[in-house]
Amino acid sequence: MSRRVIKIKILLRQNAIMFLILISWFFINYLIFYVVTNGNYISSLYYTFDFEVYPALYGNFYQMISEFIIFGAILSIIATGFFRKYNPKQTSIILAKSRKNHVVIVGYSNLGQHIQKYLDKMGIKWVIIEPNEDLVKHLINKEQAIITRKPKNLEVLVDASIQNAQLVILTENDLETLVLVSGLTRDLNKNCKIVARCFDDSIAKTLEKIFGCQTISTSRYVSEFIFEKIKKLNPKNAIIAGYTNTTKRLIKYFKELGIKYTIIEKDKNKVADVLNNEPIIVGDASDKENLTNAGIKNTDVVITLIKDAEEVILISDAVRELNKDCKLFCRFYYEDVGAVLEQPPFNAIVISKAQHTLNKLIEMGVFDFIR
Repeated sequence: MSRRVIKIKILLRQNAIMFLILISWFFINYLIFYVVTNGNYISSLYYTFDFEVYPALYGNFYQMISEFIIFGAILSIIATGFFRKYNPKQTSIILAKSRKNHVVIVGYSNLGQHIQKYLDKMGIKWVIIEPNEDLVKHLINKEQAIITRKPKNLEVLVDASIQNAQLVILTENDLETLVLVSGLTRDLNKNCKIVARCFDDSIAKTLEKIFGCQTISTSRYVSEFIFEKIKKLNPKNAIIAGYTNTTKRLIKYFKELGIKYTIIEKDKNKVADVLNNEPIIVGDASDKENLTNAGIKNTDVVITLIKDAEEVILISDAVRELNKDCKLFCRFYYEDVGAVLEQPPFNAIVISKAQHTLNKLIEMGVFDFIR
């Protein structure tokens, strides 16, 4: 269903009473004129639609009231259109409900944003379910197919037309959402493909078995990419800034190759469970003292896995002041800004988890079957 048709339907529904009054007024008066003209339907139509004025006092009265009603109808339509322009959520929901053979993106995360842009490029229709309205406000203002409610009940998924979808992608690494949405999706649609983001490999296998979905792990893809690059360098030691899911995977790889590593993480709560078992410095990775204590001057590789763009730049700057020759890997969410880190003096290898994962999905043929 096109946006134009949806807008017309909304307009008709929101002005239903006015249109009913308008139609009733003309119909009743057509009957009156039909009676007073002794069944002359042509004259009745002329008088009804004001092509001629009925030669009596009622004719002048009818003309005046008709102009008033028509003016009111026009004013109502203009007022409704003005309101809808600033409140386009209704159009977004109706558009989402009308989708068929589309992709449903659950979660407008960084990965979700990359997928949406790719689908636009390929001309594939989509619906996004994202409870945080601020994240998708720019899409709602463009009257795109958006549902701004939590995807944990059947009604929300029906509004996203999941029963008619070909592909459902869960981009948030949240176990409760994964299980609930995967289960409800299978209740509504036995045949669609489900791709779920899941860090834990054992849980991923369970989801695949129960719901017949395909699981992806952004941290696994990125850690594999970094590890392949690092293997070619044959480093003896490394510093990892930030304790994330990617960090956990890299630790396993480093242990297999005998690479010594130090982790710098400023949030003590994140590393509380492993603080006594791993070489961790609790503090800011942009602090030169922390970097020095981690052995920055003699390290071969530094990997930053911090979300905040400003922090990544500050860490990179501090690293280059203390060690100009080590290999620097930076996970970065904003490609345009990330390009700066690839230039001197940083000379970093910039990695986008979301873009890398999207490339993997394309490589795996996830979108190939969509008509």
